[in-house]
Amino acid sequence: MKLIHTLKNTFRDSLFLLKLSTDVSKWDGVKQAVVVMGTNNNKDILHELGLFDDIVNNASSDDLIIAVELDDQLDGEKLLKQLDDLIKKPRATEKNVRTYKDLNQAIKENPFASIVMISTPGKYAAEFARESLKANRHVFCFSQHVSSTDELELKNFALEKNLLMMGPDCGTSILDGVGFGFANAIRLGPIGLVSAAGSGLQEVSMLIHRAGSGITQAIGVGGNDMTPPINGIMAEFGVNILGQDPRTKVIVILAKKSSEESQERVINAARKFKIKIVANFSSVHPKFLMEKNEDVVIVDTFEECAKVAVELTGTDFNFDSPKEGFDFWAERKIKKLNPLRIKIRGLYGGGSLCSETVNILDKSNILTNSNIKPNYQKNNINENLILDLGAEEFTEGRAHPFIDHRLRSMEIMDAFKNPNVGIILLDVVLGWGSHEDPAGEVVTAVRKAQQEFGEGPVIICSIIGTDEDFQDINLQKENLLSEDIYIAGSNASAAKFAAELQSRLKKRQL
Repeated sequence: MKLIHTLKNTFRDSLFLLKLSTDVSKWDGVKQAVVVMGTNNNKDILHELGLFDDIVNNASSDDLIIAVELDDQLDGEKLLKQLDDLIKKPRATEKNVRTYKDLNQAIKENPFASIVMISTPGKYAAEFARESLKANRHVFCFSQHVSSTDELELKNFALEKNLLMMGPDCGTSILDGVGFGFANAIRLGPIGLVSAAGSGLQEVSMLIHRAGSGITQAIGVGGNDMTPPINGIMAEFGVNILGQDPRTKVIVILAKKSSEESQERVINAARKFKIKIVANFSSVHPKFLMEKNEDVVIVDTFEECAKVAVELTGTDFNFDSPKEGFDFWAERKIKKLNPLRIKIRGLYGGGSLCSETVNILDKSNILTNSNIKPNYQKNNINENLILDLGAEEFTEGRAHPFIDHRLRSMEIMDAFKNPNVGIILLDVVLGWGSHEDPAGEVVTAVRKAQQEFGEGPVIICSIIGTDEDFQDINLQKENLLSEDIYIAGSNASAAKFAAELQSRLKKRQL
């Protein structure tokens, strides 16, 4: 029996609804439960799960949808009443967490709090940020769907007040050892980072930590800061903060997309401090490649970025690439793989990691279709398809895929169903803000797909995490290895291994 109901003009945040859906799915007699806002993205999920009807179709993005599949003997009306009570009941106060009715009250009662973190629907975020800056607070804005006009105005206002405006669309920052958004536990050290690439910042800081080094600060500025019309004004401010910190010996600058003006702005800002600079701009303007300047090192991958930064501080970068085991694993998996399965399917939560993979595959002469490309063909699923599932078109009204794995689980199912897909690439992201067991979510999805479609594609992943993250990186690895998933040492290594494996698969067809 299916039970579908809407609550008109009832907003609840995506994290609350995700937890509610998970909890209700565990009730006796409930086969599956999805409680979401009525956005088009969420309607697509309900359609995939067989929980779509006219009620869902007619719901607006301001309506809350309750969709439950349950045993016939259960009392549907009673279950709806229970759900309605849970939705309307205020959440129990967590230890050391206080709830306020409005921003002004929160600021007034916490005079020593210096940062406001904003994670609201984009249409409300700009005003919250503006009020926070007026109150002389730095802002970390996780929210997406904020206009470039608002972003530019907010950042100029922040600069007037000598404040950080991190975001909008800022996924990661680590300030004085405290993580904001999605961040890993990283030791203190001599490397400072400024980044317009959230998951890229996580990857580089994680590799720095694994190498035995550490960071001063990791300042995220939002994915659009280095593009017009912003052109790196907050990234430049971040560089100035790092340069004035005597602990900073190397500055790392990251951007998954950037203009020539922004690249020049941040490099010139870093040069003023006579500090070594390592930059990864994804697409570098030729003038910077032609310049002979020993103080600036331009690199292609996040792994190389971490390596150069660590070595510039005088520390060896002891990164142990797992190439030896890959050859043995690959030969064993190729023997089991259907010869028709040859295409690569990348399913990423991290947009910067997705971009890096696309760049690596393109440079390997592997043509890719991706939603980060301007010529993306949504229905062209039989090519090498690399998806950023954290992009705005996937996250409206839904928790980020680092938290809510349901969308990627469905994409894994689709990859197994597609007879052309031979290789799945994944990022498994640990740390603050992320799911408590991301590897477990992957394994559950893979097992479900195998039950329905058989052996399916081989899977290569990288883990973005440290030995100090709460998810226990060793247990995460064990979980993935239990399904014979290959774990590369970095995202770049995973992408290169996928390219090499596809080359072997093509040779087998000759």
